[in-house]
Amino acid sequence: MKAVLVVIDGLADQAIPQLDHRSSYTFARHRHMDALAETGFHGYLDVCPAGFLPESMVCILNLLGIRKEFYPSGRAALEILSLGYPLGQDEVVARCNLVVADHRRRLVSFNGGSLNNAEMEEASRLMVRAASPVRFLPLAGYRNLLVLKKDQLTRPDAPTFPPHESLGENVDSLLAALFSSSPVAKNFVELSAESLSRFHGHERQYLFYPWGISQSVELPDFAGIYRCRAAAVCAADIARGIGIALGMDVPELHGLTGDTDTDLLLKARTACSLLRDHEFVFVHINGADEASHRCDYWEKVRFIERIDEEFIAYLVKHTAPGTKLLICADHATDPLTGKHAHLPVPVILSSRQKEKKFLNREILTPADALHCLLTK
Repeated sequence: MKAVLVVIDGLADQAIPQLDHRSSYTFARHRHMDALAETGFHGYLDVCPAGFLPESMVCILNLLGIRKEFYPSGRAALEILSLGYPLGQDEVVARCNLVVADHRRRLVSFNGGSLNNAEMEEASRLMVRAASPVRFLPLAGYRNLLVLKKDQLTRPDAPTFPPHESLGENVDSLLAALFSSSPVAKNFVELSAESLSRFHGHERQYLFYPWGISQSVELPDFAGIYRCRAAAVCAADIARGIGIALGMDVPELHGLTGDTDTDLLLKARTACSLLRDHEFVFVHINGADEASHRCDYWEKVRFIERIDEEFIAYLVKHTAPGTKLLICADHATDPLTGKHAHLPVPVILSSRQKEKKFLNREILTPADALHCLLTK
């Protein structure tokens, strides 16, 4: 048995007036995915587990069949694994966005504002040098991590709010619980605003915003659960961290960015190469989610079309006959609002005829999809 799970992050969305009242996915041209759907199965998948917000960590873990009791309290504990950082038992880690606030300290951007990638990297380097007594770890673009000692935080469960869901809100109000729990964290945020003064514009202030505190985690071994050798092809830190935590082989590849400028052909070639020595390959493609967060539905449409022509076409042509392929999203991301949404997501399964009898519902569960993908 050989199987590939392709997760296109944020692929789904609602009807968009500017796209003839169709979603980005249905508006985009994707002849190779359509061909798979014609000979296999095409429907919708309800990925987000009950009681959780639609975000990549829980949705991907749900897709991979990991039980809820193993879900970390926050995704930063998995993202830090992508850096090879062994989070200590005396440490916690928070996500840390480069954000922009107006003169009233209201959030106006959660993803670096008008800074380009080189400028965001420069901003992160400034904080690496200035962040003592905490540890500041850059990921990519506007994404970073902040490591605190537990004794620097009186409440490890101090509530924080995702910046991408909090535009227009006051930064100090959003982080009030964290600030009261950790003067060190408050000093870090204030220091970041001072250190990034060269980037400030008219009534605009750049700073780093910590949120989503989590502690070290241990996930079950994927190969042990499903009795198959597994690998992952990912650039986004959350997907890489999940693969590493599940014991998958996760190669480091230059040219993968976790955005729409990623090398899709390299992803496809790597997935096909890994199939020689692994029964299961998990591929995560993140750019559609980033385009949605930037509220650029045309960029999202173009990237979906690139996925089809550059990635899916190669994968179909170069995988051995009988290789199972499941293509879906983890969650919806609305390119009109830039926010995640809980919607059924498209799913395509290149299934054999006998499996079509099992797939007799329009909306599947992750357990249904995984059963078809991993059963011989």
